[in-house]
Amino acid sequence: MIPPFRDLLDLGNSKKTALLIADTVVSDPNRMKELMELFFDEDLRMCQRAAWPVGLLADKNPQLVEPYIEQMLDNLDTPQHDAVIRNTFRTFQVTDFPEDIEGIAFDKAFDFLLDINNAIAIRVFAMTVCGNIAMKYPELGHELIPVIEESLPHGSAGFRARGKSILKKLRK
Repeated sequence: MIPPFRDLLDLGNSKKTALLIADTVVSDPNRMKELMELFFDEDLRMCQRAAWPVGLLADKNPQLVEPYIEQMLDNLDTPQHDAVIRNTFRTFQVTDFPEDIEGIAFDKAFDFLLDINNAIAIRVFAMTVCGNIAMKYPELGHELIPVIEESLPHGSAGFRARGKSILKKLRK
């Protein structure tokens, strides 16, 4: 039996632990609540360590995260750690937002994309979220395209590659 996630995360932050937790939740979805309580924990270290398994879990089974989407959006207003922001947007890349919150998701992702003080990974994931939503709403694409174009020369290789890919899709 897998011990409580808090006990595992207290041991440290490792890929092995993150994968173990994500795989455990996939095989036992009843443990999802346990993981998300740690993701939203007030303890900086705990939410930081819980963020990685949440991001991995979203890649494996995004439907498990869907009940927490609105809470994750709200959490972006006062995130405890960059890992939480990064893995929130990583999760949102594979999320089909309910129509009534797509605008909120776009606005928050757009704000994180615009802030050059954010880590590159946060900006790349936020750009992808914006791009995914803008594919459904061309008027948002008209707002997003110039921001990506202006950011490309100043981004990392990964940022530029993702930006070019999104621009290509938006211009079709």
